[in-house]
Amino acid sequence: MKDYPGKFIVIDGTDGSGKATQTELLAEKLRYAGFDVALADFPQYGKKSAGPVEEYLNGKYGPAHEVGPYRGSIFYALDRYDASFEIKEWLKQGKIVISNRYVTANMGHQGGKIKDLEEKRRFYEWLYELEYEIFQIPKPDMNIILHVDAEVAQKLVANKSARKYIEQGDKDMHEADLEHLRNAERTYLEIVEMYPDFTLIECTREDRIMPREEINYLLWKKVMKTINGHANHPLDLHINHFNSINRHILDAAIRSGSPARETPVISDGRRVTAETATPTANRISITVEAEDEAPVESLKVQRLSPLAKFPSRAYAHDIGYDLYATGYYSIPPGKRDIVSTGIKMAIPPGFSGLIWDKSGVAKDGVHVLGGVYDPGFRGEITITMINLGEDIYNIAPGQKVAQILIQPVATPEIIETEINDQTERGQGRHGSSGLF
Repeated sequence: MKDYPGKFIVIDGTDGSGKATQTELLAEKLRYAGFDVALADFPQYGKKSAGPVEEYLNGKYGPAHEVGPYRGSIFYALDRYDASFEIKEWLKQGKIVISNRYVTANMGHQGGKIKDLEEKRRFYEWLYELEYEIFQIPKPDMNIILHVDAEVAQKLVANKSARKYIEQGDKDMHEADLEHLRNAERTYLEIVEMYPDFTLIECTREDRIMPREEINYLLWKKVMKTINGHANHPLDLHINHFNSINRHILDAAIRSGSPARETPVISDGRRVTAETATPTANRISITVEAEDEAPVESLKVQRLSPLAKFPSRAYAHDIGYDLYATGYYSIPPGKRDIVSTGIKMAIPPGFSGLIWDKSGVAKDGVHVLGGVYDPGFRGEITITMINLGEDIYNIAPGQKVAQILIQPVATPEIIETEINDQTERGQGRHGSSGLF
């Protein structure tokens, strides 16, 4: 088996476990983290290579148990062989390839037709030789099995939208047969016990499917170890930030590809005439003078990425708003990088946004190189950071990297004139006041 620079992850399991949804969610998160991701989906319904599979699932060749595990497996194996050439190219290019079903599906569904455990083992050996040695399809780096009880799975399958390959009814031959689903479920659990490179994720709790966000977090934690060997930075997300990302990805999917959700605009953007700004928990309170209207409190912020976190204050009396990274960065000693926050702001007229260090970051020798954001700037807020420490500094999505102070500023008219008035300091420069 050839070694490729990419990584190959398979997501499989019982019907109704949400394999397609979990595959898409995992791919989205990896893309936001900066990885090049490719997706495979089996069977390849609608392609010529999947023709025998479609005929089989529509019952053309007879009931599933009469077709048997060996003949049934060949239908699916030919389809994977057809796709294997593209998968190999993706892996050669260093991509993370995620497949919805793979050889594991033959092991579960076709192996479930065999009752005797020793006969099953012989079937798995035959299947391994057929797919990986004769057809020479790529072998996954990780196989993840999503487990849903057969009875729950059949109910979930009933909620699926219509599939084009099904000629009659709303279920294929496997989905309509509860006994087949039970045998497949039992077999999936067996192969997780048999093979160390298989990982099980339980998707039900008290006979109910768990929230897909929760399942995806469990999936992410399992995949982390495999992907980390492929990365120059650690892949880790706090559960709260992970769920926030999930919500925005799912919302975008529901809205059929519309841009990521933006926070509502509550600012009227008129000229600020007051010279005070009072911080509140999640926004800036600004007094705006206008005839016949009440004061407006706002700081207009737009999210540019589902990974973005809004500026926030940890404590009620903090004057700086924390800014968060949206990507992964590794800054070597003596080097600098520009860190994305995934947001843009409309700083109110009469105010400026000043970028400052976070003490928790500065203690490791990592500092921001300053920055002033003007009221007229409408681009992304980015942070230029330099590592003056002795070790590589790693940054992950959702991590605090700097703080922004929203301060009133004066912009007096510049007048050319002589300056003759005397002051106590006069022309004294650095150190003129002494050290003590």
